[in-house]
Amino acid sequence: LSSPPPPSSSSSSLSSSSSSTTVVTIVGSGPSGLFAALTLAEKWLVSRTSSPSHKLLRNYKINIVERGKAVGDRGKDIGALINRRILSKDSNLCYGEGGAGTWSDGKLATNIGRNTDYVRFVFERLVEAGAPSRILVDGKPHLGTDRLVRILANFRQRLEESGNVRFYFGKRVEEFLVEDTAITGVVIEDVDSGIKEKLHSDKVIVAAGHSSREIYEQMEKIGAELEQKEFAAGFRVEHPQSLINEVQYKAFASMAGPKRTDKIPVSDYKLASKDPPVYSFCMCPGGQIVPTSIVEDELCINGMSFSRRQSQFANAALVTTIPITEFDGDGVLAGLEWQRNIERKAAIAGGGKLVSPAQVLTDFLDDKFDSKVKELPKSSYRMGIRHFDVKTLYPPQVIERIRKSLLSFEKKLPGFISDNAVLHGVETRTSSAVRIKRSPESCSVSPFIHTLFAAGEGAGYAGGIVSAAVDGVRVAEAIRRAQL
Repeated sequence: LSSPPPPSSSSSSLSSSSSSTTVVTIVGSGPSGLFAALTLAEKWLVSRTSSPSHKLLRNYKINIVERGKAVGDRGKDIGALINRRILSKDSNLCYGEGGAGTWSDGKLATNIGRNTDYVRFVFERLVEAGAPSRILVDGKPHLGTDRLVRILANFRQRLEESGNVRFYFGKRVEEFLVEDTAITGVVIEDVDSGIKEKLHSDKVIVAAGHSSREIYEQMEKIGAELEQKEFAAGFRVEHPQSLINEVQYKAFASMAGPKRTDKIPVSDYKLASKDPPVYSFCMCPGGQIVPTSIVEDELCINGMSFSRRQSQFANAALVTTIPITEFDGDGVLAGLEWQRNIERKAAIAGGGKLVSPAQVLTDFLDDKFDSKVKELPKSSYRMGIRHFDVKTLYPPQVIERIRKSLLSFEKKLPGFISDNAVLHGVETRTSSAVRIKRSPESCSVSPFIHTLFAAGEGAGYAGGIVSAAVDGVRVAEAIRRAQL
């Protein structure tokens, strides 16, 4: 593909030099932001053709603003967190290149259709960036954190080599520039030096993750249309992987393992009940539990796996739907405050320093808590666990729904309820608690029509790596079509 010449090194940002060039600033470098950038930079129209369209003459200059660091440096900060308990509020398991999904199991399963043009487009671009080609045919494709790190570095190189994309790592969006009913750019601030800079843009895509609470607050401040959105919250339950293998494979459990010589892979599971609405989420076989907090006084956890899934543990979120009627207050950001309150209670219950309050699953189910118990089964959570009566972390109706579902889960998966299973608190950020309202056709946000756009999981339109990436493609296509 031929690309426009790179911007002058004297320019502080990629800026427009002619009427046929549109400057787009993308807030966030998760899947939706990266795939929106790719779609604009390389002139893809997925729904029209499987190859770049040469009829699209307009060029795009793209600024990608990311509060966290590039994936290599981000990994160092995460290492400092896990090994030395040094938490960076700007570079962690939520913020940084690739978004929160980078340090996850890297699941590519999706409910939007494996064989759609959009999903195939995403999978093929991942393979071009270094993902194994078998993800194109695997029934349950996953990448793992170690592969995602390499893929992201390759993906960034591809974007930068197009000459159309510039990354701004370690830059926090401080303000959206508004003129009447148009967004004309953003003010960014270096997270280390505090130096501020204006990025003037024709269009801005908000593709931040669901932990970017400051972005929601800024959206509300400028008058963007937002609405409350239900989400799910609960705990992360962890079993020995060997127990899950035995429950699932029974007589064949001894054949399961993470090695290439093992005849079957370590087992996973998926559980759900409609009444009450409770389900397992982001199940990580051979994985570990990790802290996804932004600040120490708000505790939130998640699960992750490496590509080989070699850990001796299996974990999954065990969550229930939190309807809007249960939020704290009526404001559009009330769901965020509900999450914060739970996370603060969990941080106190753990005793600080991101220690997780935890309880044996059978004791939780039987509503038993003995404060004299000091030791719990081993946990993969390296920040540490503290024995605690975890039912006190949530409102009674949340606990009642989770307890009721456990009985049905045991019928579906006998052995799931076990003295060796441990509930860890808390998992509150399964999806966004706010939706940035947008037009179904243009994907632009009222009242800033055709200048402000919302994409991905944080905007309330996706759930997982693949659906977020697809949503980024669709938003970029909507921008392109409006300018044909």
